[in-house]
Order: sequence, then C-alpha cells, then structure tokens
Amino acid sequence: MCAEPRAAIPLYLMAKAPRAGQVKTRMRPELNAETAARLARLMLEQTVENACRHWPGEVALCIWPRAGHPAFTRLAAKHQLAVTVQADTDLGGRMLAALDRGIARAGGAAVMGCDVPHCPGEVLAAAHALLARGENPVGAAEDGGFYLLGLRRADAALFDGVRWSGPEVLDAVRARAAAAGVRLGDLPPLRDIDRYCDLQWLAGVDAAYQPFVD
Repeated sequence: MCAEPRAAIPLYLMAKAPRAGQVKTRMRPELNAETAARLARLMLEQTVENACRHWPGEVALCIWPRAGHPAFTRLAAKHQLAVTVQADTDLGGRMLAALDRGIARAGGAAVMGCDVPHCPGEVLAAAHALLARGENPVGAAEDGGFYLLGLRRADAALFDGVRWSGPEVLDAVRARAAAAGVRLGDLPPLRDIDRYCDLQWLAGVDAAYQPFVD
C-alpha cells in the first residue's frame, strides 16, 4: 500500500482519463472506443499497483484533464496517492512541470507513463536507486520513445523542440541532454502497449489482457 512511509524521491504517473474515444485510439479498428477505454483503465490500475508495490519513494498521479475521472478517485483513495493535474501544454512541458515539482521538494523525481503495466519491479527499484545516487535514469521504449525518465535537476532544454509523436523522441532527448551536460543512465528497454499487436503480445504474458484479444 502506498500509505506506508516512503523515501522522498517521487514517481509521477502521467495518467490520462480512460474515457471512450479519447484513449488507446491506435487500437482501432480491432477495439471499439468503449473497449479501448476499459483497456486503458486496466492498464492504469495495474501501473498504479505495480508502482506502489515496487517504487521505494512516493507515488503520485499526475492526471489529465483537470476534471479527472472516477478511476482516479478510486485509485487515489485505495492507495492514498497524491493527485496533481498535468500542465496545459505539450507532453514535454507536462513532464517538465511534474519533474520540477518533485525536484524542488525532494532533489529528484521521475515521470512514467501508463503504457508499460508489465514493467518489472526490479526496473522501478533500479530507477529509484540511480536517482538516489545522483544519476538520471531513462527507460527506452521499443517505439523510439521512453517509458520512464528520472532527473536530479529540471532542465527545459531537454524537451525544447522535441517532436513527441515521432520515432526519434529518445534520440532527441539524449542529444539535448548531452548538450546540456546531463548524463542519462539506461534502464532495460520495454515495449509500449500502443497498438493492437502490442496488446496481443501483452495478452501472451498476462492473462488479464486475454479477453481483449479473444
């Protein structure tokens, strides 16, 4: 349970409300809007459970949109999570705002999406350990992005001008980090669950997702 005492370094889970027609749109046409929303809710729930079990620091929900969703309310109450609202800007700006909040309070912070509910617990523990040692962990996603980023200092230069929808997101962030003198430490790569073929793969390793591909 996230109610137990924790070390200071926070992990912000960047979570979008699982509303039909607004999430997992790349799963179409195999999944309709309502089924995609149910999938997104399950992934959110598993991500929170996993983070609360394995992240040694504080876990917080960083939600969008501001109005929230009943799923957020239930998860926050169940795990006694802090809830913050994502900044009204692009993805880089939203992550930067969350990181800046945690760094100002704890000297380090991490952000993570909800597309890798299968993230091994040892990876989360390793990311926290790197941050605690003053390093900056990043976990590559197989689609060219990243699923987790931890920083000891917030630097807007890392995200400036990045095209967040392309396959070279992590390469762009790495290049900007190098130019800013920020050394990123690697975590194991993971597969984002964005497309139906990704979901089929996930259903093969986690039976909870099998009903979505039957």
